[in-house]
Amino acid sequence: MNNTILHEISKDDLKHILENHLVWINTNEKEGKQANLAGYNLRGIVLLGENLKKANLKGAYLYGAYLKNSNFEKANLSDANLRGANLRWVNLQGANLSGSNLMRADLHESNLKETNLFGTNLKMSDGLTQRQIDQSQTNKTTELPSILK
Repeated sequence: MNNTILHEISKDDLKHILENHLVWINTNEKEGKQANLAGYNLRGIVLLGENLKKANLKGAYLYGAYLKNSNFEKANLSDANLRGANLRWVNLQGANLSGSNLMRADLHESNLKETNLFGTNLKMSDGLTQRQIDQSQTNKTTELPSILK
């Protein structure tokens, strides 16, 4: 992450943010609080089946994170580092992944419909299909695995 200073977070604080975010989602944004984890160091975090719909994770460091079965619909993951992350069966529909690093990420069965992949590095990602790419938003700056070029 190019000399960017990342914020650290305790497990208790993260748990509190996730709980408040779930309330926010379940009350149609009337109660609780939207998760704002922009710029946080979440390396190797395990968020199995979490609902982070519309969460802000811009610039978050999620290297090697285990996010299987989680919901990131319409979340902001722009400029995030998801290198080597497990994104199997993750819902990323409508999410913003522009400028993100998903090199070596596991994208088996991930929902990339309407996902912004402008400038996203998907080189050497695993499980990515042409169908997923066709359903997402890409441009000439999107870096695809060599088998999909």
